[in-house]
Amino acid sequence: MSQSDRVRLKAGHDAELLDDHSDEWKGPFTEYDKYGQPTGAHYVRCPDCGIEVLEADTRHATHRAGCSFDGA
Repeated sequence: MSQSDRVRLKAGHDAELLDDHSDEWKGPFTEYDKYGQPTGAHYVRCPDCGIEVLEADTRHATHRAGCSFDGA
């Protein structure tokens, strides 16, 4: 199922609906240099394809082929 597919669900008044795509990025995580010292930058990770990008650059991220967030 791609992110553009839409599904309509009927749920009771006491049901809880969860959206698997509610949070596209996981993180932020602290970035470390090769010596294990924090660089001061933070990155986020796509929960589907695992790409990592600096927190400020998510608009320009290219997801891997088949990622449910590709084109999001």
